[in-house]
Amino acid sequence: MDIAEQMQEVALFAGISDGARKILSEQARRRTYRPGEMILGETDSVRAFYVVLSGQVKLYKSSPEGKEQTVSLLGKGEPFGLCTAFAVEPFPVNVMALEDSAILTIPGPVIEAVAGKEPSLLLNVISILSRRFKESMTLIESLSLKEIPQRLATFLVHALKNKKGDRLELTITQRELAKILGSTPEALSRAIRKMNDRGVLAAEGRTITVLNRKALEMLAEGD
Repeated sequence: MDIAEQMQEVALFAGISDGARKILSEQARRRTYRPGEMILGETDSVRAFYVVLSGQVKLYKSSPEGKEQTVSLLGKGEPFGLCTAFAVEPFPVNVMALEDSAILTIPGPVIEAVAGKEPSLLLNVISILSRRFKESMTLIESLSLKEIPQRLATFLVHALKNKKGDRLELTITQRELAKILGSTPEALSRAIRKMNDRGVLAAEGRTITVLNRKALEMLAEGD
């Protein structure tokens, strides 16, 4: 499948003309990354737009002491670099591949030129930014106001919102999940055991089964 065909499967490019898609695909570059390979660093000055074509990447901040806080996980079809596509600024986060991943890179000036003629592209960007902003506010609230069990419950409630059933297959390790929750792997394991003992959930490897959805939602709300 060539770049133009892959772009047809990305929601970001929904509604744009075939001509605009052709321009973008001709200027785009596709590169693959291995698990653990850095894609971008938070000090990199870039002016480009990125889309995950396959695989999974994480966006995270790191402290001088080496502590990490995962900001977001992105999978197939998800863009990043939205804030730097139209201006040359240091990238605000680090981006690393969590598994074998293919990344599409489109130069910022090309995106800017096409967006000026394609309102659908701008509307799609605004929609994605709005969703990311809401997710960021949820993350900030969770990290600042909630204890580890509440953070885990909030994460699970959100992850199961659009899924059928009560079983969740994590695409990341518990160590990576701990980074999302602003916790340590040990503290997360204790929280999981406690929720297991209370009959709220059962965990086996990367599979988490919610046994009591109401209790989970009450815990997420702080009750």
